[in-house]
Amino acid sequence: MPLAGCLDIARLLDDAPTVELDGAELRIDAVDILQVLFEVPASNAEALVPAALNPTIPPVVTFLAYRAADSPFGPFSLVQTRVIARAAVRPRAYLVSACCDNDGLAAALSASFGFRTWPGKVRLQRFHDRVECVATRGRDTVLDLSLIDPQPITGHDVKYAPGMHLAQVSRDGVTSPRLVQVDTEYEFHRADRGRAILHAFDAPAWGDDRLVPTAPISASVTTCDVAIMPVRYVCNPDIPAAEGTEQVGGP
Repeated sequence: MPLAGCLDIARLLDDAPTVELDGAELRIDAVDILQVLFEVPASNAEALVPAALNPTIPPVVTFLAYRAADSPFGPFSLVQTRVIARAAVRPRAYLVSACCDNDGLAAALSASFGFRTWPGKVRLQRFHDRVECVATRGRDTVLDLSLIDPQPITGHDVKYAPGMHLAQVSRDGVTSPRLVQVDTEYEFHRADRGRAILHAFDAPAWGDDRLVPTAPISASVTTCDVAIMPVRYVCNPDIPAAEGTEQVGGP
């Protein structure tokens, strides 16, 4: 039997974003993307994701950082902390929270796609021998990681799991807690992989102090054209995704 999530979502709903299913789509060209995956202790596996999702064995936390020189909201950097999981048999990533340095973009991501964001500074830099990502909240460094010794690969070697975002979804005058499935399309222009090093991570600042990265799994950096697609599926967070998923948009 696969493990089932048992995250207590009640404490998260007061500040969960409210999503209007408005059919919004967001396209951004030439985005630098850093993804780093680490194992976390198995003792808390079930408690890291809602009941709709199945945690992986071992549980895995992923840091997904974007940087773009231009977008419909201007230049931005964004970094997400996510927990890898499955919805039935399909790979997904449960969003714990995200840090964004562009208020307009953060508001749009929250309203249309259920991103739980907070304001901060994100620095994502490429050098010939490494890639660095540092996120700060006020004066505190809440994430500091590096990809060392990048080596070229193809975009086929890189996978980004669709996001599952806990939100209050408003439909027909009724608002209910739902996991919003966020599907993103990527057109790869460049891809490299390397060795991951985590210098600092403040788990409570991101919203879950049980996320204690241990062994690195993988690290990649790419340049892509990105399209966040209109929301097509939401699911009841309290029951398995195979039973509680509902199509709300698209063909």
